[in-house]
Amino acid sequence: MTKEWISLGQLGKPFGIKGWLRLNVRETVLCELKTPISLKLNKPDLHFPEKEITLLEIRPHGGKFIVRFEGISTPEEAAKWIGGFLFLPQKLLPKIKTKDEFYITDLIGLQAIDESGKKLDWKLEDVQDNPAHPILVFVKENGEEILIPFLKVFVGDIDLEKNTIILIRPEIWNEI
Repeated sequence: MTKEWISLGQLGKPFGIKGWLRLNVRETVLCELKTPISLKLNKPDLHFPEKEITLLEIRPHGGKFIVRFEGISTPEEAAKWIGGFLFLPQKLLPKIKTKDEFYITDLIGLQAIDESGKKLDWKLEDVQDNPAHPILVFVKENGEEILIPFLKVFVGDIDLEKNTIILIRPEIWNEI
């Protein structure tokens, strides 16, 4: 998927008898989207090629979301899409309201620096979901991965214009 399409999350198990699916959300913009809306649905399975699908409804449910799509009206039809990923055109994302807000996709590729501004040989490659808090996945120039909890105690300012992310006491992650 290209940078023009943003991953919203991954579909989970069917919910109810009318073809709804649970959605594990990566971006929380869904509540701000006006439905119906056309999305791309991609499942890492050769039997299910990428397709456009219309999202008809979305509802919060137990800290997550449930979604209903056009053309999926039974749990059996919904079950075919378990594990599928939803993508939204980036141009439809709501505008960022404050300097402290950003989309996960904006963070990928940020250069890590320490508190003094010294460049580290780490680039942010991914942000993984975790029940407690997101995990930042950095990759060093030698290919080694470093996982850092996305918490203020470990992560300082993010500057999208300078393409940097400040890590607090990064030396502790070299020791692990």
